[in-house]
Parts: sequence; structure tokens; C-alpha cells
Amino acid sequence: MKKTIIILSLALIIASCGNTQKQEERKSKFELKGKLSNANGEQLYLEEMSPKGVRVIDTATLDANGDFAFLKASPSLGFYRVRITDANFAMLLLDSTQQVTVKGDAGNLGNSFTVEGSPDSKLFREVNNTAKLSFQKRDSMMRAYEAYANLNKNDKVKIQTYVDEAEKAFNAEALQLNNYLLDIIHKNASSLVAVVALQQLSPEFSKDGYKELYQQTDEALTKKYPGAAQVKLFHDSRMNMLKTEIGASAPDFLSDTPDGKKLGPSSFKGKVLLVDFWASWCGPCRAENPEMVKIYKKYHAKGLEVLGVSLDKDKAKWTEAIEKDKLEWNHVSDLGAWESASAKLYNVTSIPQTFLLDKEGKIVAKGLRAEGLEARLEELLK
Repeated sequence: MKKTIIILSLALIIASCGNTQKQEERKSKFELKGKLSNANGEQLYLEEMSPKGVRVIDTATLDANGDFAFLKASPSLGFYRVRITDANFAMLLLDSTQQVTVKGDAGNLGNSFTVEGSPDSKLFREVNNTAKLSFQKRDSMMRAYEAYANLNKNDKVKIQTYVDEAEKAFNAEALQLNNYLLDIIHKNASSLVAVVALQQLSPEFSKDGYKELYQQTDEALTKKYPGAAQVKLFHDSRMNMLKTEIGASAPDFLSDTPDGKKLGPSSFKGKVLLVDFWASWCGPCRAENPEMVKIYKKYHAKGLEVLGVSLDKDKAKWTEAIEKDKLEWNHVSDLGAWESASAKLYNVTSIPQTFLLDKEGKIVAKGLRAEGLEARLEELLK
């Protein structure tokens, strides 16, 4: 009898282990399913977003009830989107062991979707929405300034008073977003959401380009996800950033002027040089251009040169902005937008961005604007 009981007990233990193993396998298997309202049998695409481009890794079809499930994908840690059309998609941050549920309106997926089972995706969506709202507010401020300036173009005193007030509001909104992003990074250093937040920080609020934050995030991610491709990409990017640390010799490049000549940082050796990354489509850049014009006029005769590096794609819009904003300094662009070789060399992920070089071509400051820039120029151009 005892032998029978022992055998039965062992059988129960083995069966229990087997069931637990199956449960664990189910928990570790990736799932992405959901339900969309207003569905009409649309095809859905699960796409991996990487520096190499967009790649479809699975497809699904909305059934009559709007239900869908991706059955083949097993994504590694990274950024993905569930796409109906190029203008209608949901951005997600996924890992291979998650069970994710997406719900929303098939007619307006990007603005309506909710996600469960992927905390990083929820936080990623929150950060993007918060940043988007802040940028929209500042863009509205910029448009209001342009309208006011056009209506009062003959009253310089009135315009200057408005500019001063508008600049305070603009900077306050930028600082509020920056503090929000800093909080996100500190609380989520081992998430790729921290990388997204880092790339949206304003350079003017940091003297060292957030060097310590980048290092902490890099170390936390590498510890949690050793070998992950997206983490290695961030690490390599941070290593590249060290090439433009304060005190380093500025990396050189040559790019085209509007009339087809070649210029780069080394073209201005012996001069104090401000390398200014901007674009005609960048509202904050255009808003700051009047101050940059004042600084250039004040210090050019004392030895300051400015090299404007545009992240434009359209040459006509680029040159039109130069003329309209009265930017009398040297300008270059390869018309590659964010794929610009010079922007990648200097690890520029947001604009406006500046690098101040001394007469020997070493970087002495970066991210300086207006008053901060002028104070440093007073030191360098004594």
C-alpha cells in the first residue's frame, strides 16, 4: 500500500511540474492581440522600427467583431508599430515575453488606442503625447509672435516688449517639459522610454549635455538587457557623444553652401566659431534667430564666426529662411534632414543645438543660446 501511495505521489508531483512548465511557457510566449471598433476587415501590419528601416514581421486581419491576433511574431526588445495605413498606426515598445492587448478605433488608431500588458508601451505613449502637446503650445506661441510682428512691424518698441513676454512664456513651457522628462528618466532608467525622453531634453538647460544622465541610463539598460540590439545602439550613440564633449577637438566635416562651395569647422581655424544646427521648419530655431542676429552683429567684428548647419530637405525653403531671417553668416547643408552626415557626426538629436569652438577648434560649450552664449563670448573675445 505504501509503495502505491509513493508512486501516486510521484506521479502527482511530475504532473504538477508538467503543468507548471506549460504555464510558464504560456507566460513567456509573446502575444499581441486586441479589438478595434469601426472595423471593416482591415489588414494589420506589425512592423519593427529600427535604424535600418521599417520591417513587417507579422500580419493579421480584423474579423467581423474587430478582433485580431498576431500569431507568428516573437519580437526582441525594441520599438514597433501596429499599422493600418502609413497615417494610421499605434506605436509600441515591446519585448519577447509580453502578453499585450491593444484596443482602439480602427478609423483613428493613433489617437484612440490603449494598451495593456506592456508598461513601457503605456509610458512611451504618455511621454510622446506630453511632448507633442508642449511642442504644439510653443508652435502656437511662435505663430502668434509672427502674426503680431506683421501687424506691428513699424513699432519696434512694441514688438520688443511682446518678444520679451513671449520668450518668457516659451521658455517656461520648455522648462516644464524638461522637468517632466527628467523625472521620467530618473524613475525609468532601465527602460528604453528613458532613451526617448533623453533625446527630447532641451540642451540649454544643461551645461554638460546631460552627460551623467546618459551614462546612468546606458549602464542601467546594459545591466538589464545585455546584448539587446537597441541597447547596444544607444551605447554606441553615447560613445559617439563623447567625441563632442567639452574640451574635445571638434569633429570636422565639409558640406555645401547655397552656392555650391564646401565649408566646415576647419575652415574657420583661428576664429571663435559657433556651429549652429537649425532648420527652416524648426519653430524654436526661427524664434531665436533674431537674438542670434543681434549677437552676430555685436561680436563678428571682434572675431566671431557662425556656421549655420541646416537640417532641411528643401533647398528653396532653406535659402528663403536665410534671407527672411537676415542670417548674414555662413551656411551649409547636405539637405539630408535628420540623416545629415554632420548632424550624425555631432550626435544632434534635437534642434536648435549649438557648439562653441575656440580659436584652436576645441569645443568649449554647447547648447548655449542668447544670454548664456553672449556671456561666454565676452570671455573668449576679450
